[in-house]
Amino acid sequence: MALEQNNPLANLNLSGLNKLEAKIENKGPQSKFKASAFEAAPVNLGVLKSLIGTWVGPGFNLIEVPNMNQAKPGPPPTDKFKIILNSTAETFTFSNIGGDIINRGNAQSDIAFQGLHYLQQVDDVNLPSGQNGIHLETGLFLNLPSGSDPLVQPSIARLGSIPHGDSLLAQGTFFTVPGPPVFEVADPTPFFIIDGKRVNDVSETYLSQLKNAVPPPGIPADVIMNPNILLKNAIEGQNIIETVVILLDANPIDGVANTGVTAPVGGITNIPFVNVNANANSLSAIFWIETVQNLDKTTFFQLQYTQTVILDFPVFAPDGSVVEIKWPHISVATLRLQA
Repeated sequence: MALEQNNPLANLNLSGLNKLEAKIENKGPQSKFKASAFEAAPVNLGVLKSLIGTWVGPGFNLIEVPNMNQAKPGPPPTDKFKIILNSTAETFTFSNIGGDIINRGNAQSDIAFQGLHYLQQVDDVNLPSGQNGIHLETGLFLNLPSGSDPLVQPSIARLGSIPHGDSLLAQGTFFTVPGPPVFEVADPTPFFIIDGKRVNDVSETYLSQLKNAVPPPGIPADVIMNPNILLKNAIEGQNIIETVVILLDANPIDGVANTGVTAPVGGITNIPFVNVNANANSLSAIFWIETVQNLDKTTFFQLQYTQTVILDFPVFAPDGSVVEIKWPHISVATLRLQA
């Protein structure tokens, strides 16, 4: 566990909120019963409890960004996008909110749940200190209960804010499996949606930039076409005895979303500049909380994740037409819980 005095989120809590709720509710005899109902049905963090603390470790970031294809005078440039690759060092801090969160019911009775604050900071290890920050995100993870209206199963929600001007709400399921995780391919190829399905653009214009990209030092070349290879390599030889899996999606789309997810789930809202120039409109992520056993039978926690954000920035084709293409932005990391 991270020491509380070193945790930048430690002082953020809802302490006393349920007491305030009870004080307000107790003004009338009918509402007194409602306030005490939450005391009789305690809520908890569930699988999120394992995340509390500070996680540190390496990762990889791949993003395809626009090349001002629509802004430059003259014919469209040959390179319609740029690829940015980062070898990363990451710190992911989770802290208990410190109180029950109560949502008032109308179609059904009130619900209560708990959650975590989080702060994610990602640096490029190959850039000078002070100039190497590439991602900052803060928000909440919530352990949501089942409900009758709407009829839903227990789930995890992630609410995040990013300084580029994006706010997201992702939601999904969770489960526990024996042994290590299974990694699917994380495909960075740009694609179209045709008849509701993902269809990759395999033209040499796009694939050549991906296949010819030079990875950062220490990153294998094959990781570019499937960043999840880095996650697989990181656990090679480890004895992972149990894995908690958390699936999260926001505005899911075919070929990226987690298996079985259908829209509408969550969403992303951006400032107008982002909407026009590189619209972030979908997110799919998997978090694996792994229990790793050492040779002496002691254990430690490890957190891995893969995340794909889809950016929409149309480009001009050589014939002058505008081509609507979706561009995957993929991040992966393997983190250890700090003592």
